[in-house]
Parts: sequence; C-alpha cells; structure tokens
Amino acid sequence: MNANRISLSLTLERLWQFSLQYYGVREVKDACLHLQNQYKGNVNLLLLLKWLDEQNVCFREQDWHKVEECLGRSETLLHSYRDMRRKIKHHVPETLYRESLQFELQLEKQQQSDLVDCINALKLELNHAEPLTLRYCRQLGGEALYASFSEPVNDIANL
Repeated sequence: MNANRISLSLTLERLWQFSLQYYGVREVKDACLHLQNQYKGNVNLLLLLKWLDEQNVCFREQDWHKVEECLGRSETLLHSYRDMRRKIKHHVPETLYRESLQFELQLEKQQQSDLVDCINALKLELNHAEPLTLRYCRQLGGEALYASFSEPVNDIANL
C-alpha cells in the first residue's frame, strides 16, 4: 500500500456548502466567472479542486481525464440552459428569471454530485506537487487567475 494514499470523506453537502461560502467571496466569484466565460473553465470543477487543495490531497495525474469525463453528462445541459437563461433575462418577469436561476443552481448541484461520485471512486494521495487549482488554471491558459484562488480558506476548509 502506498504510504501517501489517504482516505477522504467527501459528500455532496460538504462540497456544496464549501462552494457556496467560497464562491461568496467577491474576488473568487469574479475570478470563477472569468475562468468560465473567458477560458471555458468549469466552476464546479474548480471548486472541487480548491476543496481538495484545502485538504492537501490530489488524485493521480492519469485520473484527470476521468474527472473531466464525469462532467460530460451535465456540462452540455448546463451550458444550454445557461445560454437560454441569459437570452430570456430581459424578456420575462423578474420572478420567473429568479426561478430560472434557482433551477440552474440545481443543475450545478447535480454536476457537483457527479464530481463527488467520481472523486470518491479514485485513489487519493497527499499532494506533494503544485495545487490542483493552479494546474487547472494553467491547463486552461488562465494561470494569472490562480492568484485569486491561492489563498487558504481558513474558516471553511473543514466543511
């Protein structure tokens, strides 16, 4: 058995609460939206990677494709819905638009559920290399955004 291999209990609720609080930081939210809109990054994946960074764990390099593949089921639906919501924003009553935002949040939560299932099926190890969030930003060509994600999350890391 690998001495670096660890066991970690990640639940959807733990990741969701972490995400809500972390994303609630203005600089983080702005950087996430920039990553999504300018670099075609996935915010839920970034939030998961940040949670793993806070735990000082990572998955194996050869498992990156598995993590990205698990997004496939929900990514197309989420993109299509998000585009539609943006188009109707000025053509529907505010209450209906707010309902559409709530539905989009449910789609986001489902995507996080898929990510949690995927991570829980992988072998995790202590991270002795660079943070996963840095690797992801670099992979997308948005390495400069990493500064917004690099600070430790003191109050919410143990969620």
